[in-house]
Formats: sequence, structure tokens, C-alpha cells
Amino acid sequence: MIRADIVKLYKAVHSWIGISCGFALFIAFYAGALTMFQEPIARWASPPAVGVAAVPLDDALRLLELVAAAHPEAREEGITLHLWGHENEPARVTWLEDAPYQEGQAHEHVHWWATLKLDGTLLAKQQEPSELAEFINAIHMRAGIPGSWGSYFMGVVSLLYGVALIAGVIVLLPSLAKDFLALRVGKSLKRMWLDAHNVVGVTALPFHIAMAITATSLSFTGPLWSVQESVVFGGKQAILMAGDDELFESPKPIGEAGAMMAPSQLLQKLKMQAPDYEPRVMIFRNFGDRAAVVRVAGAERGYVGDSHLGSVMLSAVTGELLKDGTRPSRQDPDRRASETFYGLHTGQYDGATIRWAYFFLGLSGAWLFYSGNLLWIETRRRKARKGGEVEQSRSTRLLGSATVGVCLGCVAGISLTIVAAKWLHGRVADLNAWHAYIYYAVFLGSVAWAFAWGVARSAVHLLWLCAAATMAIPLTTLTALLPPALGMWAHGSAATIGVDVVAFIGALCLAWMAISTARRVKLGPADSIWSIRKPENRTEVRESVAIAAE
Repeated sequence: MIRADIVKLYKAVHSWIGISCGFALFIAFYAGALTMFQEPIARWASPPAVGVAAVPLDDALRLLELVAAAHPEAREEGITLHLWGHENEPARVTWLEDAPYQEGQAHEHVHWWATLKLDGTLLAKQQEPSELAEFINAIHMRAGIPGSWGSYFMGVVSLLYGVALIAGVIVLLPSLAKDFLALRVGKSLKRMWLDAHNVVGVTALPFHIAMAITATSLSFTGPLWSVQESVVFGGKQAILMAGDDELFESPKPIGEAGAMMAPSQLLQKLKMQAPDYEPRVMIFRNFGDRAAVVRVAGAERGYVGDSHLGSVMLSAVTGELLKDGTRPSRQDPDRRASETFYGLHTGQYDGATIRWAYFFLGLSGAWLFYSGNLLWIETRRRKARKGGEVEQSRSTRLLGSATVGVCLGCVAGISLTIVAAKWLHGRVADLNAWHAYIYYAVFLGSVAWAFAWGVARSAVHLLWLCAAATMAIPLTTLTALLPPALGMWAHGSAATIGVDVVAFIGALCLAWMAISTARRVKLGPADSIWSIRKPENRTEVRESVAIAAE
């Protein structure tokens, strides 16, 4: 049996870490849940283009030859041949070119795509791809704080998050047998929320431990690398790992022309040499040279990993397998451990089951941090009662407003910036920059609204805003089916329709939460921060009193 004073200490640790880090963790978990469907979101947001199907794979060799002749600078950077035909792949062939460099500015690229016209000639255009999915992922990784400071901040938060998990388990141990999976639905709303908080936290504990460990290490990759360089390798890490760089390096061109093998034939050669490998894209370097190679990025059945990191390299002339050290089954133990570790955080496992499991675990984790703050406030009110109703302290009201503003502002901001991908396309010069403008404007506006109107009123307002913003996602798709003059689109693939369906269900859930919150605002206890009624015979809760949450 754990002593009561120890349980009380860990309860305080769990509560205060949860309160101080809960805002950032909510943002990370909510946005992280959406990143499980990063590609469907990118496909939903991408405008229709000529598509991969416009050029059959059998005609891809001619298209590659025309691109290499008209844009010789693409040979060295690499010409990408897409194989899957998703909406976010504007054409069969794409490539990057260096943009004019300005001193003091970040190095940028210009995105190109190409296809064949009906008469067999080349059609090439510049088109910046939608970075909506990448923006949501950036919010997930850095809680909306730009640059490396956001990564370091989330590293500290993740480390404290792990401490809070351990403290929470210790707090629950004495009553684990009695309270575990006990959801007492009755008159006490606070008890029901606490039971739900405990059930979600304990059942998802392995997931949360994995997230805390992996997020901490991923956020501190740079500093950890530097420490390892000086302490373990003594400044020779770059030399020892030079072999890793060679796995990605292409042979130098020799200046002699060579006949390129057709992509369909190269894929047949790959199938013979790596039967379990599933190619996604083919990247041709030094096209037309006898030393030209093609790097085939993809995944391997039965292995965890990022298809952008795992690849095999073939000769573009003979189809001979040149390098496959980054293919999952051929990776050295160090790289395989790193990719498995990374895949554990991002859910990169084969099949939709794990992806959906991570999605719901992410949403439940966001709810865990939201409910934790509200439970602390409610427990503080109940413990402060001395025969009569209490008046909430200013610090408690501010915490409630901050919780509502930050959490609901994140939800509304992400939903509205997704909607903007279609409404603003072709109407603004830099749509990718507008994604950030819209998100931060809605997020900061929601926080300001919560402090201006108070937690009770603003919670209802912002929940309706979240419901409306999320419902606008499928409504935008429906609108695109009506007047063509709007210049929007509605893709018909299962992945893009799935985005609309999930958003519709999410909007209904948010609307239900808004209705329930509005009812509690009117009928709940008058001394709760969720009430707009004035408490009678109230006792003031002084800000200097700190009462740990149950």
C-alpha cells in the first residue's frame, strides 16, 4: 500500500504538470491525429490537374526524354515519375528547379509538372503544390511555435508529459482495482468525467508512454546528435557515418549518352530482384547519361518505415540493382532501429487498422488534457465549499478561459484553414502563407474571445464555431458540385470523400458538445465556472489557496 502523503505528492505533480503542459499537448495530439490522414487531406486540398492517368506508363519514357531535353537542369536535381495517380500528384512527371537566390533569404525551389499534349508534344507548367498537410504536421510537431524553438519547447513538454504519466499511474494505483473501467454515470458530473479521464488514461497508457519517449527524442534530435558527437564519437561521427551518405548518392555522370530503359521494364526488373518491394515513385538522375540511375522510393511489406527514406537504386540503362541499403529488409541495425522508432511515433504500419487506432488515440489524448484542466477547476471549487456556494477566484476563471480558448481555437483554426484550401485557391498570391495567417488569426482570436466573454459563454460560442468550421469542410465539397464559376473542385476518390465524412461526423459531435455545454451554462451549479448565474451566499476562493485535483 502506498502511503497517503506519497499519493498526495504525486497527485500534485500530475495536476500541475498537466495544467502547465496541457495546452501544448492538446494541440500536438489533435493536430497529430489529423496527420494520420495527411495524404488524404493533401489530396482533398489539391486542385484537379492533368493527373497521372493522362500519360500511360508505356508512354512515360517519351515524356521523360522531352523533359530532359527541354529542361536539362532537371537531370541533376532528379525527374520524378509518379506511379500511384493520386490527386496531389498533378501529372505523371514533376521536378524541382532552383529559384533565384537572394542573399539572406532561404533557399527555395520552383515546382514543375509536365504531360503530353494530344499531338505528342510537351506541356510543362509551374505549379506550387498545396502544403496544407505539411502545415498541420508542423503544428503537431511544434504546437504552432515556428522554428527550432518550437521543437525544443515540445521536447521539454514531452519530457514533463512522461513524468506526469508516471505520477498519474502512482496516484491511481491504490484505487486501481475499484476504479479501473468504472464509469459512474449519475448525479455527479464531475465523478463521471474523472472516471472517464482515468479509463482513457490507463487503457491508452502504452500509447502515451510511446508518444512521450519518441516525441522527446525527436524534438531534441539536434542537441542529442551534438552530445553524441562529442561524448561517444569524439568528433569522428561524420567520418564513421560517411557510409550512410553513400547509400543515397548517385554515380557521377560520365558524359556518354546511353539508351534509357522504359519505366515499365525497370519496374519488372525491380520486381524480380525485390519481390516484396512496393514502389511509389521513380526518381531519375542524370537522365540520358550512360551512368543514369533511378531511385525507386516505396515501402516493403512487413516493415515499418517512411517511403520517402526507404528506397532502392537501379541503373536506368540496364535495370541492374546498384544500391538497396536503405530498403527496410537491407538496412543495418542502427538505421532499422531509428526508422522503427520513428514509425512508432507516426504510426507508419501497414494497413488502415493502425492508422485509425492512432487517429482515435490522438483524439482521446487531446480530450484527456482538456478534461484534466476542467477536472482540476471543478475539484478546486468543490473542496473550497464550506456550507455554501463559492465564488471562483480570478486565477481559476483565467485558467478556464485559457483552456477553452486554446483548445477550441486550435480546432476551429485547423478546420477553417482546411476549408480555405479550396475557397482561396487562385484568389491569393501565396495560398500556403494564407494557411498560416488563417490558423493563427482564428487561434488568437478565439483565445481573446474566451478571456473577453468568460469561460461559460465563450465555450458555447467557440464550440459552435468549431462545429460550423468543421461542417464547412463537407459543405465546401458539396458547393463545388454546384456552380462551376466558383472555381472549386470535388474529387471522387474514397480517400477524399473520407475526409468529408469524418469532418461531417466531427461537426455533429462538436454541435452536441455545444448544446450540452449551453444546457449546463443555464442549469448547472451557480458557483461553477460553467454557469452564468450568480451564486448566492457565496464564499470567495482566495487565489493563494492551491488545492490539488482529485
